Amino acid sequence: MTVETLPRVPAIPQPGQVVKVRGATWAVADVQDQGLPRSPADEGRAGAEHVVTLQSIDEDRLGEELTVVWELEVGHTTLPDQGLPSHVEPGSFDDPNLLGAVVDAVRWGAVTSADNKAFQAPFRSGAAVEAYQLEPLRRALSAPRTNLLLADDVGLGKTIEAGLVIQELLLRHRARSVVIVCPPSLMIKWQEEMREKFGLDFTIVDSACLADVRRRHGLAANPFRLFPRIIVSMAWLPKARAQRLLRDVYGPEKSDPATAARHAFDVLVVDEAHHVAPSSPSSLGGGRGYAVDSQRTEATRALAKRCEHRLFLSATPHNGHSESFTALLEMIDDRRFSRGANVDAKALADVTVRRLKTDIEGKNFQRRVIEKIVFEPDEDEARAFESFQKILDEGARRSGGKKGADIVSLILTKRFLSSPWAFGQTLERYLSSSTSSSSTYDDDEYAELFGTDQSDDEEGLAEQPEFGALAGARSEDPFGDADPAAVEQLVAWAKGYEMRADSRVEKLVEFLDAVCRPDGTWNDERVVIFTEYADTLHWVQNVLEQRGLDDTRLAVIEGGTPAEMREQIRARFTAPPSDEPLRVLLATDAAGEGIDLQTYCHRLVNLDVPFNPSRLEQRVGRIDRYGQTKPPEIYYFAPVETSSAYAADLHFVEYLARKVANTDRDLGSTNELIDEEVQERFLPRRKRRVVPRGRDADVVNAVLAAEQTLNQQLTNLARTYADQKQRLHLSPFNARRVVDAALELSQEPPLRVDPDDIGGDVPETFRVDHLSPRWAKAW
Repeated sequence: MTVETLPRVPAIPQPGQVVKVRGATWAVADVQDQGLPRSPADEGRAGAEHVVTLQSIDEDRLGEELTVVWELEVGHTTLPDQGLPSHVEPGSFDDPNLLGAVVDAVRWGAVTSADNKAFQAPFRSGAAVEAYQLEPLRRALSAPRTNLLLADDVGLGKTIEAGLVIQELLLRHRARSVVIVCPPSLMIKWQEEMREKFGLDFTIVDSACLADVRRRHGLAANPFRLFPRIIVSMAWLPKARAQRLLRDVYGPEKSDPATAARHAFDVLVVDEAHHVAPSSPSSLGGGRGYAVDSQRTEATRALAKRCEHRLFLSATPHNGHSESFTALLEMIDDRRFSRGANVDAKALADVTVRRLKTDIEGKNFQRRVIEKIVFEPDEDEARAFESFQKILDEGARRSGGKKGADIVSLILTKRFLSSPWAFGQTLERYLSSSTSSSSTYDDDEYAELFGTDQSDDEEGLAEQPEFGALAGARSEDPFGDADPAAVEQLVAWAKGYEMRADSRVEKLVEFLDAVCRPDGTWNDERVVIFTEYADTLHWVQNVLEQRGLDDTRLAVIEGGTPAEMREQIRARFTAPPSDEPLRVLLATDAAGEGIDLQTYCHRLVNLDVPFNPSRLEQRVGRIDRYGQTKPPEIYYFAPVETSSAYAADLHFVEYLARKVANTDRDLGSTNELIDEEVQERFLPRRKRRVVPRGRDADVVNAVLAAEQTLNQQLTNLARTYADQKQRLHLSPFNARRVVDAALELSQEPPLRVDPDDIGGDVPETFRVDHLSPRWAKAW
């Protein structure tokens, strides 16, 4: 091919012009000359190359950016300017409906550029937005930088609030890149919610994604650079591979912290943010000083420093320790807060959005009902527990009250109160473990193992913290000098429950039969059952399967359940009962966080009770949340009498559960009280150093107790929402007119009203056939 026959390259566009590139429409944002001209030996025509930065103006790709080398693109054109006509014929006027549709479309697309207080995200989303969910959006628009702690009550829709802020920042071109950090079990939920409710595609970045990216784009490809919107799990973020990729994106620290160039990402969202807060500070020094950072804390802090806008989501952000809470606040806004420093009440109120279901009027939030499932412990259960306690008491006297014996006592007692099978499995593993040289347990480890700092992955497995502490106390074994026959008899008794129910599970079966199949026939009622330990879960699963609950009626979610399967089970449990026979869901705490089950279920049974109040509240929040149409019924097991030691301890645990369930506001202070009561009950010989409440406890709790002017704020937000709809001409008629005009101008098939909706009372739904690929994606 000669130089004369080479294809003609379109003229270099200028900033502000509209171009067609790669099948989409873009506005030219910037044009830069390359330093070196092309070689005529390579291209056949010498000349400079131009790097053109483009911003999408297509409705389905707003906020996207693209950088191309203009001379190397294929099939690209510069669209001519659309000036005013020089001559107008009387018959050439547009149809008024078409003109009205075009004006409305321009109005809706340009409002964010013309009015910095007018929002669009609520009207572009597919979510049913409530007025109270607009408060984070209002604050985001009123500040140059969005740093917020969304601490709304469990089930009020923090995901929707975060999605509204993300979408608005993208529409206003205040953000392009978004990183969502969440527990592994919630990654698919976030991806689907962002796609379905906001039309935003997010890529889950993990080891599988990294392998796929390198296979497609080369070994040097970095998914954190490749994808503008990503989701990464809290578990994968601190790992060496993720940190290497992020260090490449972070680059060197900038000397001028005021420059925007130091931000590697625009928006950071951290869901269940209490998991990235440092653990409680040591009780040494009166409880003051630095809390202990985990790898997760350090990785999240490093990421937050490189993000301009930060949204941290947690219904339980305050664990009762000001040092840990201020460290979390510092990640959110390091200009207002400093770790370990006093908290300014006004600054905290400025960054915190906290509302409780009980404070929001007119939204039909149902008040939870606390119920008992009364049972009578069997005599052999009470005798086994007394035998177990006798061994512990004798071991404690011999050890002189050593700490290791205390931790063995507390963990095994907790497993016994969960189920005989969990107790037997744990005791057998403990007795077969090697003897440690010394105990690692101290007073501060209680919170890490059972209380406010408990691992969110804890299910009682051998590789998890509880059993690690148990094995670490082996050198101070209270079973060391016990009668071997008595210990063997205790293990044999517990293992005898492998395929049979104890007194509690017998009552559970009766309860399920009464609720879900009262006459031997399954009805439409559903029940979710929570337990803390995987051993208890597997045991209950076996018993229920023996009683006629096969996999069509019973589903199980635990920590090891793959995310895809977990999502399938959630979809089955929230499907209409007439379409899906699943009636009972059995789950552990580690798997239950963040899963929404309220659609067709309002009954939750706590088979056992965790000593961490936040975990218990998270359980209840699975059904006590926005969209629940019936009063949530929360069930706990309560013994008929408390004369035996076993029944008395079960009664105490049930008392803790009721106390947490009836706590409406200050969960942080409740955490402290529960920790103290549990240790007083199960470790009475241990003298504990009392850690005083932080100096800022009253300030923090006052802000987190929810805002006093809430009802007035909701009224103003609702009025603003209605005013915006009126100003933007947002009505069903106008929206239908715009869609009809767009389909006609694009030569797409028109909308057809679904025949089933004609003449009915339900809103109309429409069908459209044979859309082009671009429209199909937007649809």
